[in-house]
Amino acid sequence: MLEGGDSMGMHRRLLAPVIVLFLLAFPLQAAQQQVPEPVKKVLPSTVLVIAYDEKDENLANGGGFFISRNGDIVTTRRVLRGARRAEVLTVKGEIYPVRLIVAEDREEDLVRASVDVSGKTVSALPVSSKIPEVGERVIVVSSPWVFEQAFCEGIVSAIDEKVPRYGKLIWIDVPVAEVLSGSPVVNTKGEVIGVVTFFVKGEDRNIVFAFPAERVAALKRAKEMTLTQWWQATRAEGPFLAGSVFVAMEEYEKALSYFEQAVKKDPSYAEAYLMIGYCCVEMGRYTKAIEAYKQAIRIKPDYVEAHYGLGVVYGKLHRYTEAIEEYKQAIRIKPDFAEAHFSLGLTYLLIGDRASALDEYKILKDLNEELANELFDFIYK
Repeated sequence: MLEGGDSMGMHRRLLAPVIVLFLLAFPLQAAQQQVPEPVKKVLPSTVLVIAYDEKDENLANGGGFFISRNGDIVTTRRVLRGARRAEVLTVKGEIYPVRLIVAEDREEDLVRASVDVSGKTVSALPVSSKIPEVGERVIVVSSPWVFEQAFCEGIVSAIDEKVPRYGKLIWIDVPVAEVLSGSPVVNTKGEVIGVVTFFVKGEDRNIVFAFPAERVAALKRAKEMTLTQWWQATRAEGPFLAGSVFVAMEEYEKALSYFEQAVKKDPSYAEAYLMIGYCCVEMGRYTKAIEAYKQAIRIKPDYVEAHYGLGVVYGKLHRYTEAIEEYKQAIRIKPDFAEAHFSLGLTYLLIGDRASALDEYKILKDLNEELANELFDFIYK
C-alpha cells in the first residue's frame, strides 16, 4: 500500500491548537533521547514544509532542508504543488514564509525555494554527489514535529537505473511506517546523499525511494516565480507523478491511466507522452506506443529518450531500418548515450551488418565497459 507523510489526517493534526502546544515542547523531549552524531548535525537544518491552498487550508506537508545560509530550501515538488502559500517550521519552532520558487528539476521532482528567514543566517547541509553503495547504512531524517522519532536508520537495498525519466532511484529498506516526502537521506558523515520522493509500505518490508543528491547540487538559482505562478505551470503534474509511482511498482495499466489524465490537462506535456509510450511497450501495445513517442517528439524534437523509445518499438516490430534511424537520431542529440549505441549495435547484427556493429562496440568501450563487453559477446557468439 502506498503511504505518505502528507495524509489529510496528519494535516488536521498539525492545524489543531492543542497539538501545536504539544509541538512547542517536543524538541525538549527529543533532545533527551539518544541521537546519533550525524543526526545531531542534520536536524537543525531540517524543516517541516506546510503548504496551503486557495482557501488557506492545509494542502500538504513534507520534509525539507536548508541548502544555503541565506534560507533556500530543497524539497520535492509534490509537497508544494497546488500551493498558494507555504511556510516552513524549523526544529527550534521558528516559522518562516516561502517566498519564491528559484529552481526546479522536473525530471527528479525536486524544487529549490527561497524562504524569508528575516535576515538570519541558517545552517545549510553539505551535499555529496557520491551514489551510495548497496548495503550501505544511511539515515532518513524527518521532522520531529510530525513523528515521534525524527530519524530512522536504513540500508540501501538497490540502485535502480531503469525508471524512465527519473534515471537513478535509491531503494532504502527502513523499519518505520511513515516517511515525509522531501526529507533528506544522509550518510554517516551527515552529508545529504538523497532526497525522499515516496514511500511504499509492504507486508514484509518498508521501502523509501530517494533521488540521488547529485541532482540537488545541480539546483542552481535560475529563475524566480511566486507559488501562484508556479502552480499555474504545473497543474498536470499531479497525475504524472502518481503514474510514475505505479511505473516504479511495475503496475503499468494503472500508471497509463494517470499519464493519460496528465496529457488531457496539458496537451503539450512531452514527458507524459513519453511515459505513455513506455507503459504501452511494457504491455505490448506497440501501435499506441509509436504514436505516443511520435507525439512527444512533435512537442520536443530533440527529446532523446523519445527517439530511443521509438527505436525500441520499431526493433520489437522488426522494422529495423526505422529503428536504426531513431537510435542514430538519439546519438546525434546525445553522443555519449551508451544504451543507444548498444541497441544500435544489436540492430546492425540483426540485419547482418557486423562491421557497423563492431564500430558501435569500439565507441562503447569508452562509454560503458559492461555494455561493450555484452555487445562483443553478441558479435562473436
